Parts: sequence; C-alpha cells; structure tokens
Amino acid sequence: MGDPMRFLMTAEHSGGAYAICEQEVRPGNGAPPHIHHNEDEAFFVLEGEFTATVDGVPHRLSPGGFVHVPRGRVRSFTNHTDAMAKILILHAPGSAAGFYVAMGKLPFPPDLNEVKRLGDQHGIELVI
Repeated sequence: MGDPMRFLMTAEHSGGAYAICEQEVRPGNGAPPHIHHNEDEAFFVLEGEFTATVDGVPHRLSPGGFVHVPRGRVRSFTNHTDAMAKILILHAPGSAAGFYVAMGKLPFPPDLNEVKRLGDQHGIELVI
C-alpha cells in the first residue's frame, strides 16, 4: 500500500517453500484486511509498534513480537506509531511475491479496485 518492500528470500530461491520480505511502514499505514487463500503468513516486528489483527482479534506487537496467520484467515496490520516501523513478513509457500511486485507498479495511493483485481489474480482477497 505504498510502503517500500525488500525481498530477502524469494520462492525461486527456496524451491517454492517460502518467501521473506522486509517492509518499512509509514505511520498509520499497513495492510488492509485480507485473506491469503494459498499461503500461511507470519509477521515479525523489527522496529516500531504494530497491531496485527487476525480474525478480528488484535495482537499488539513490539520489536521481537511475532504472529502466525494460517491461510484462509482474515489478517491486517498497522503501524500505530508516529514514526516509521519495520516488519518481516514470511509467506509459505512463497507464491504471494507476484502480487507484491504487481502492487509496486501501481501509482500511489493505489486504487483499491485495482488492488482487489490483482489480489484476485494471486489468491489474495481484500476484505473491505
């Protein structure tokens, strides 16, 4: 959603097993509620404070905080501080990377209908 993302490991490098990315997140930004139909996802906070919400249950995460989200569950996360924050995101298998690469080509702020269309192509459902 307009924040820089850097892939540390891609599906191509892990035999498809997983992908890991590092995302810098602006204050108040994050990922809207969505469902990964093909991947489990995990969040690990490196810097700052996040709220990760899984099936409506908020989890406050500070540096070192971790939450695992099985595929098929609604998840979102937000940097709720007034400073940049950093989070590691793991996808298993690593098939979601194509969605994020396509998102990176959208103008900012992205049109949510376009995000939804891209998500539909990659098994990621926006819940808005």
